[in-house]
Amino acid sequence: MTDQRNAESMVLAPTIGSLLFQAFCRAFFFCYCPLAVEGRNHFPSSPFIICSNHTSHVDSAVLMTASGLPFSSFAMVGARDYFFDSGKLKFVVSRFMNVIPIDRHAQHNSLRRSLTMCEGFLQREKGNLILYPEGTRSSTGEIQPFKKGAGLFAVELGVPVVPAYIEGARNILAKGKFMPRPGRITVRFGEPIQFESNSSDPLLARGLRKAAVELLEQRIRGLSRPSASGRSSGRVDATAAPVS
Repeated sequence: MTDQRNAESMVLAPTIGSLLFQAFCRAFFFCYCPLAVEGRNHFPSSPFIICSNHTSHVDSAVLMTASGLPFSSFAMVGARDYFFDSGKLKFVVSRFMNVIPIDRHAQHNSLRRSLTMCEGFLQREKGNLILYPEGTRSSTGEIQPFKKGAGLFAVELGVPVVPAYIEGARNILAKGKFMPRPGRITVRFGEPIQFESNSSDPLLARGLRKAAVELLEQRIRGLSRPSASGRSSGRVDATAAPVS
C-alpha cells in the first residue's frame, strides 16, 4: 500500500479480539443458530473475494464462520457512513473485525481509495475480502440490484471471486432489529469466477465491469435455489476443521 493516509483509514482488529470473536461466532452458530454450509470445496487458495447477498448484520460473521478460515484473514468492505462516522460503533467493531470503508454513493476517486486499501489487505498475509454488491442490507430479504462499483472491485483486484448466498440470516436478525433470535442458516458457495482486465480503453473496461456485475448477480441469484450449489460437496457443519 502506497498511501499511508488510506492505510490509517482502515480498521484492523487486534489478534486477540479477532480470536475471541471467532470463538464466540463458532459457538453461536453451533448452539444457538445452527449453520449448514454447501460448496465450501469451491474455495480457491487465498487471496479471494466472497460476494454475497446481504440481509442482516450477522452476514459477515456467518460467511467467516462458514469458510472455516481464521477471522483475521478476512476484511469486510463496509459503508463509511455507518461503520466509521459513529465513533462508538467504530470503537466496538475495530476490536473484533477488519473493516475497509467505502462510500455508498461513491465517486470515482473515492472508490479508487477503497480499492487501494483492498489491494493492500489482499497482499497482507494473503487476506480475503467480503463484499456485498447490493451496497446495503435488504429489508425484504429479496436480492436488490447490484451497485456498479462491485464490478470495479471484482475486475481490478485480479483475484478469484466466490459467489455466495445466505439463507435464513434475516430471520435471525432483520434490518432494524438488535436482538438475534434462534433459527437455522444455510450458506451456499458457488464456483469461483476469475475476472481479468488488461484493457487501457476506458469504454471497454467499463463494459467488462458491467458484465462482471451482471454475472455476479446471476450466479448469486442462482445460489438462492438449493439445487444450484454443488451437490457433490454435501452439507457440512460450520464448526468443522478449517480448510487448508
